[in-house]
Amino acid sequence: MRLVYSSGELSYALVEISVQEWLDTKDSEFFNFFHNDEENTWLFLENTPCLSPLLSMLALAKVDGELYKLNGKPRLIAWTSDKLRAPDVLIAQIIDIKAANFFALENEIKAKRKASLPANEWVKEMYKELGLSFNSNRLKEGLISEAITIAFRGRPRELQDKRFIKERVELNLKKAIGLFSEELLFIDSLNPKPEIFMTGVLAAALIMLGGTSQPTEIREFLLRLNNKQGEIKEGLEDPVAGLLRVLEGYRMSDRNAQSHMTIGLCKIALQSMTLWQEGADSPKFWRKKLVTGIDHMPYIRKLKHQKDVYADMDM
Repeated sequence: MRLVYSSGELSYALVEISVQEWLDTKDSEFFNFFHNDEENTWLFLENTPCLSPLLSMLALAKVDGELYKLNGKPRLIAWTSDKLRAPDVLIAQIIDIKAANFFALENEIKAKRKASLPANEWVKEMYKELGLSFNSNRLKEGLISEAITIAFRGRPRELQDKRFIKERVELNLKKAIGLFSEELLFIDSLNPKPEIFMTGVLAAALIMLGGTSQPTEIREFLLRLNNKQGEIKEGLEDPVAGLLRVLEGYRMSDRNAQSHMTIGLCKIALQSMTLWQEGADSPKFWRKKLVTGIDHMPYIRKLKHQKDVYADMDM
């Protein structure tokens, strides 16, 4: 990097910087959100010699000695995909920004990004930030926020009681997904069927996997459930077969009270898993009548203790 010009009065400098040096600087929310320079514009400029120097001009923010990209994302994509030849050297305008102002701007832009994206797309952004990659259709599309919320709060956001301080605080979804990374990766490895791992079942699976120090039996249950390997002996169903029958009825039902039904399904799935844990010799393991569900809140409290977040207001 070589200084070309500096203005203390205007709080900016011009530097020559290599493409690699620019690539190594951190991305800002501004860089990721505002694509005000479209790829086609730069492809046009490459073939317009009198304006081609614009290809080399970029902006960086300097915050407490750290550099952050402010623009150029379409060019980065074009350069790294060989759609556009990268210049030998770039001219970067470096703008000095106070840390408090910069991070306030970052938070504001992040909020704008969140508001502009569907919920599942925002979850997919969180996957990337957490380094998580899923292969199954059930998880990779990011349709898990309600299941995660039920797993930590007991009910979807719209049904939480805002009279309680803890329920007024929004769940830190990224933190929650990170805490469930091991459990989600296991579920993904099953290639979970969407018609089986409905929101209520997914929530129950996360509660039981995350709240159990040795979840071997729960993993076996979920594997059998996903493969529809329930057993029936002399007209009596094991917990897997019973839950599969519940799910069949759920798919045929009226979904008007969707959120309440999802919580009910979570409670039923939890009871099925606890019966599985008790083993085939338990008097309630083999049954004709369907289970009706158990209180899920004690299991959520156990989960929070297991994850060491019981006192966290954002969980």
